[in-house]
Amino acid sequence: MDLQVRSEVRGGWTVVAVSGELDADTVPVLSDHLEETPGERVVVDLSGVPFMDTTGLSLMLDWHRRLDGAGGQFRMASLQPSVHKLFRLTELTEVMHIHASVADATT
Repeated sequence: MDLQVRSEVRGGWTVVAVSGELDADTVPVLSDHLEETPGERVVVDLSGVPFMDTTGLSLMLDWHRRLDGAGGQFRMASLQPSVHKLFRLTELTEVMHIHASVADATT
């Protein structure tokens, strides 16, 4: 399954919508897109991601550290149950900013 990524600005936030499986084969697509994404306030909408492996998890953690460490904000929204479970099992729900919806993440 190909990974589709698109961005739009909403109320001062860059919302990056991702669709498809996020794994070792597709992480470079999202990584490249995030590198080109302007702004210091980013929300990654994962509602279209039914599966994520540890390479996707590592990418999300890296961007969290990069933006939050530089005074920006990195949030994730609309995680499907299987993806949310990965964050729970690794206890990253305690560290990262995970929101039920993009609207919640951008307020």
